[in-house]
Amino acid sequence: MVSYVELLDLLDSFENEIKQLMTTANNAPKGLELLGAKLDSLCEFIICDENEKHWKQWEDREDVKQSAERLRETSSVALCMVEKMRALYVYTEELDMDLYLSLLSASVNEERSYAQIDGTAKVLFIGAGAFPLTAFTIAKETSAEVVCTDIDSEAVHYGKELAQFLGLHGILHYSDSHLRHPEFLKTATHIYIASLVPEKQEIIEELKSKVHPDCKIIVRYGNGLKSLFNYPFEISLIKEWQVKLINRDKCIYNTIILQHCRTVAGSV
Repeated sequence: MVSYVELLDLLDSFENEIKQLMTTANNAPKGLELLGAKLDSLCEFIICDENEKHWKQWEDREDVKQSAERLRETSSVALCMVEKMRALYVYTEELDMDLYLSLLSASVNEERSYAQIDGTAKVLFIGAGAFPLTAFTIAKETSAEVVCTDIDSEAVHYGKELAQFLGLHGILHYSDSHLRHPEFLKTATHIYIASLVPEKQEIIEELKSKVHPDCKIIVRYGNGLKSLFNYPFEISLIKEWQVKLINRDKCIYNTIILQHCRTVAGSV
């Protein structure tokens, strides 16, 4: 059985190695591969059932909570760096984007199936980042109109360039805020909230009066061990929404789909 000291050492080791590799990635292309590999290792750590058992034993200790929060902040910054650099390499070196799309996990397509996204959809991604594979995949495969937003101006820049390179600029647009698109919000059929958006609850409350009653909100989050790589979310705080939980094994984040209770009740 792993002691809480050993668990702390593991968390701190991940944090320190990721920080070191971020410095390396800034100075050499090889560093990007190493940083990506380390983030993959963290994902493998998260989906390991044995690690989940250890986490549940020690997760309430304050020092474990603090180490987990530090690791999440570090991994979040690292992932943003990796996405920007990958986006840059794709459209400047003309790498094969189809390869990246082919590596999408089954969870993305499963979300699409549950949410019933087709070519008539209008999809908003909040916290899309520089390399939103889900958004690109939906736009490419369904031709649905997609708006991606992110508060990071660099992510918006790289995302725009990548959309242009992929020939999606006619249906996929980028912005620094979902509030800049009130008309799109009114008619959006689906809204994604990324797992790296910390203020999910506040955004959901904000959207309540701005979206169409039939709009589905897909929220990605990570509780427990998954909070090492995703911001957590308290489902019990959700009011006036029907909550549909998507259960998947071996996925690094959790997903719920929200829909207005009055809409669901009216369709029964």
